[in-house]
Amino acid sequence: MDALKKELENDLGDGAGVLDIHNNPFFDFFSEKGSVRHGSHVNDAVLLFNTALNFLDMTPEDEDRELHVLAGDYLFSRFYMYLAKGRNYSVLRDMMKISKQLSSRKSMLAASGEMPGADEVKWLLYAPMLYLVEHGFADGDLEVLIDEQMKTMDITSLPYISQE
Repeated sequence: MDALKKELENDLGDGAGVLDIHNNPFFDFFSEKGSVRHGSHVNDAVLLFNTALNFLDMTPEDEDRELHVLAGDYLFSRFYMYLAKGRNYSVLRDMMKISKQLSSRKSMLAASGEMPGADEVKWLLYAPMLYLVEHGFADGDLEVLIDEQMKTMDITSLPYISQE
């Protein structure tokens, strides 16, 4: 995981700061021995994918917009590279299906003004990570970490909830 952090910093330069990867508890989780059951490249790829999805849900300041989009695109490209290199096409297909479901539901929420329940917000924010636990790639403690993060989350800051 340290190598992945270093790679992100080298490739993104100033853009790595907007991702704040050194204060991201999920990067720390996947650095711990025993958290990854198998397929470390799958875990790394899905971590980048989930990070990109949540990162692009945030609305940047006008002066950071270009960097924001480029950093998100970079994370997506690394996700695709990791899974293609490991020939994990079934995971790739599953993530595309999840992405489509997330996008559709977020659009519906934004249009309706409906307030989702806690379990749905958890799914909207962490469906790719929950997939890792469900499919045996990561230890169940990942879901515990997700639950901890949910306790500190201000869901009104999410654009599909605040309609901003």
